[in-house]
Amino acid sequence: MNNQIGRAFAQIHATDQMRQSAAACIARCNQKKKRRSKAVLRLAVACGLFLCMGIGNWYVFAAPVSYISVDINPSVELTLNRLNRVTAAEGKNADGQRLLADLDLTGKNYLEAVERLVESDRLQTYLDHDAALIVAVASPRADELLLELENSVVTTQYGGTCRRTDLKDVPAAHACGLSLGKYEMYTRLSQYDKTITPEICHKMTMRQMRDLLSQYEPIEACPSNKKNNARCHGGGCAR
Repeated sequence: MNNQIGRAFAQIHATDQMRQSAAACIARCNQKKKRRSKAVLRLAVACGLFLCMGIGNWYVFAAPVSYISVDINPSVELTLNRLNRVTAAEGKNADGQRLLADLDLTGKNYLEAVERLVESDRLQTYLDHDAALIVAVASPRADELLLELENSVVTTQYGGTCRRTDLKDVPAAHACGLSLGKYEMYTRLSQYDKTITPEICHKMTMRQMRDLLSQYEPIEACPSNKKNNARCHGGGCAR
């Protein structure tokens, strides 16, 4: 039986047309595979480019680079991107949160944002009562930021004090629930008085903290009372 089947198939011979059709079919299949491979490759390259563009945009526009805090009794902290624009504004206490309720600082240049904070109606009420205005900067480009702040209304009109703080202190300040400016004052005070805690500092105004610190070391700048500007000759920046 098997021999009969074998002989039957042996009598079947492919014609030239059949061979050409088979070859054409194989060629078409191979061509389709190549096209699919190229399409997959193009898709992979496009996805890679979009991913790189997305990472690049995040790196430029969203990645936190610098931090600036503005403290009187309201404590507000600004996060800046590589373009020195505000990506986040956070009230570090209840007064700071109320202050930001009236302001939209996201996307603003840092100097415009700080000046809008200082000149806002809510903050002006504090400046009129012998308050101490402290602006703290933590940034790899602190010199540039401090120079512009030093020549802004923060110091020339409101006698504020600008201070450089260390970027490595940012996580510790956030863990304590303090702004950069208050955290820097806390670390200075705690050197002299071990009973001082972040919780105590959180409830103190910058005027109270400065007055307490003045018992242990010289204070580098005048209070930010507008009425005293002529006597104090403005504020200054401690770098």
